[in-house]
Amino acid sequence: TQGPHRIQGMGPGLIPKVLDLDLIDEVVAIHSDEATEITHDLWMSGLPVGISSGAIVAASIKVCKRPESEGKFVCCVIPSFGERYFTHPMFQEIKEKAESLTKQPLPEPFDNTEFGFATPRG
Repeated sequence: TQGPHRIQGMGPGLIPKVLDLDLIDEVVAIHSDEATEITHDLWMSGLPVGISSGAIVAASIKVCKRPESEGKFVCCVIPSFGERYFTHPMFQEIKEKAESLTKQPLPEPFDNTEFGFATPRG
């Protein structure tokens, strides 16, 4: 069902002119809350993405959970990086966690010659 949502980058019922609908097998509906949750999980995994990317990953997860998908390889394309969302209120918790981290000294470099390199630094 088309209607209002909180997924930035996707307008309700938006069909880009460059999209060949004959290539589409299915459209998987994703609720804004589900997209937000997956987006948060991706950020916490080190992949800062936008909510539309969270929706794409959520749809891929739904497809992967189908019995007919067992043993198959599924790939989704994340269309953008999340740098424009660093100040979005949705990511306030992540921002606060990052700002509360303390700097840690880097470990001393190790000798790479024991791994077959010609010099200690590789």
